[in-house]
Amino acid sequence: MDVPTDRLLIMLIVATGFAVVVGGWAAGIVHAEATGFEEVGLRIGIGALFFVVLLGVWRVFSGIDEERSQG
Repeated sequence: MDVPTDRLLIMLIVATGFAVVVGGWAAGIVHAEATGFEEVGLRIGIGALFFVVLLGVWRVFSGIDEERSQG
């Protein structure tokens, strides 16, 4: 396998684990405590945070690939 394929497989594992552990936990708390527009806003915030973390992990992998290609 080449590097992009490996990175995508790792990202799939990271996304699944992060969604189950953190996303499920946070969404469970929101479901139990919030109602109405507050619940919708919190769920959107959790989703946005989820994607920001995944983009951060992707950038870390990109940085590692750039370091390998330079040295």
